[in-house]
Amino acid sequence: MDIEESKFHPSSAIIKSYSDNLYDKCIILAVTASISLYRSLDTARWLLRRGAKVKVIMTEEASNLISPDMFYWATGNKPIVKLTGATEHVALAKECDSMLIAPATFSTMSKIAYGITDNPVSLTVITAMGYNKPIVLVPAMHEKMENTIQYEEIEKRLKQSNIFIISPYVAEEVAKYPDPQFVARVTASHTLRGYDMKGLRILITAGATRSWIDDVRFITNPSSGRMGIELSIESYSRGATVDLVYGHTEVQVPHTVNSYHVDTTNEMANKISELTSKYDYDIIIGAAAPVDFNVEKYEGKMKSELNYQINLVPAKKALKSISKRPKVLISFAAESIKNDQELIEKAREKIAKYNSDIVVANPANLSGIGFSSLYDRAILIFNNGKIIDVEKTLKENLARIILDSALSLIKGGI
Repeated sequence: MDIEESKFHPSSAIIKSYSDNLYDKCIILAVTASISLYRSLDTARWLLRRGAKVKVIMTEEASNLISPDMFYWATGNKPIVKLTGATEHVALAKECDSMLIAPATFSTMSKIAYGITDNPVSLTVITAMGYNKPIVLVPAMHEKMENTIQYEEIEKRLKQSNIFIISPYVAEEVAKYPDPQFVARVTASHTLRGYDMKGLRILITAGATRSWIDDVRFITNPSSGRMGIELSIESYSRGATVDLVYGHTEVQVPHTVNSYHVDTTNEMANKISELTSKYDYDIIIGAAAPVDFNVEKYEGKMKSELNYQINLVPAKKALKSISKRPKVLISFAAESIKNDQELIEKAREKIAKYNSDIVVANPANLSGIGFSSLYDRAILIFNNGKIIDVEKTLKENLARIILDSALSLIKGGI
């Protein structure tokens, strides 16, 4: 009995518990014989939390490392280990919306690259490719295997086949399986949007900067950096080349993007100037919260028993440091306001100030959203007068709306 037949399977308790962005979507989770395959149990659960139906297919070698019953527990659907006359590979590829191969061994990757269909996983992948389904792959192997001409050629062939490869992070000389929540996040975005940002280069800023008062104290703001990081993950998942300039964050910076850490607003401005001189960006999004003031720094550490006066001087505006204008410039405005109309008016002032194409305006004085929250509420104001009102939603969802809007501008749709 699978999950469609019984709503009482334990896995049903977590469906849509995080979001519903994969509701009514079916995802094939293909598991191969890497020792990291246990992490796919968590990945499957995170896909369920997003509303997905997860169908698991395993190689026989993988089933020797972990019981298929573990994946039955995780998903509510019995894994397929051997194909029968029911041609399960065709049924799955036809029914499901996308496929995630995690973990993918070197052997599995080479079989897919060269069309060797001698196990259930490689045969199902090739069939899904024939149906033009989005496919995401998570490599897992020793670092030295990844650093070979053979791997380079295999990776090239897979990418030419439009398979999205989540770059592994390397630790202890091993290309490791990334955080399952991150894998599920990327899979969700790629399932929903595919490669619609392929070929685009995007610059995003994130997080808070600091203005140092003395050697141990500074002024800053409560920005967690989550909005900018969600934008960078969303862009990456849709095929863009992403440069992320980030200050101080409470959220893990993705290892899959080009990242540049800065401390102060001046450092952020200088890095923006450097990157925009070097690259022609399609989209620039200023989602960071740079400190607006500089402080004349006291040398050493101030003595706590003495009185001091601090003078705040307006800092350089980071987005004013853009050397070459992108096709689409998006800025943010977090404002303490009394009503939406006041928020819109302040956003329009920012459009004029930065010549922005879109301003994402957030109310900064509402509880449960904004700084340090998973959620936000926003009004997108376009320089042509168009307005999109986004009710409280996950910042991940807001990132998708913002990038959809930017793409529409590039394509001339708004």
